[in-house]
Amino acid sequence: MNKETKFLDYNILIRENLLNVVKQALNKASDYGLSDGHHFYITFLTKFKGNNLPVYLNKEYPDNMMIVIENEYWNLKVLENHFLVDLKFKGKIETLKIMFNSLLSFVDPSVSFNLNLDVIGQEKSKINKTKKIQQNQKAKLENKSNIIYFKPNKD
Repeated sequence: MNKETKFLDYNILIRENLLNVVKQALNKASDYGLSDGHHFYITFLTKFKGNNLPVYLNKEYPDNMMIVIENEYWNLKVLENHFLVDLKFKGKIETLKIMFNSLLSFVDPSVSFNLNLDVIGQEKSKINKTKKIQQNQKAKLENKSNIIYFKPNKD
């Protein structure tokens, strides 16, 4: 294991398991269709490597895009790393290839189910915010003369 790979990276573990929920939901929709009012809002990064969208959609949605899988979708196929779906845009049916790692959110409003899949991005901003708070607290403490810091040797 190299130094850049964490032994237990919980953010990645959580994201992988959340993506498994999405995969299972899409598999069920692919196998049986949608019933009981279920429908999916899926937001993803449009320019993510491996995604395949028509050029005009990439121009219209340069960063991210939300698709709706409800009544008019066709040929939904779920593979290990991506899914394919035919959707209608401007009167024309287009095939989209969407990588699971590009997903930002998955929502089924019929049952108030919402998965925020941007766990890693959010965690980085939380870590930066926490570091700033800790630095501010340390600076405040260092200004007080009655505090002694224990710094063990690093031998």
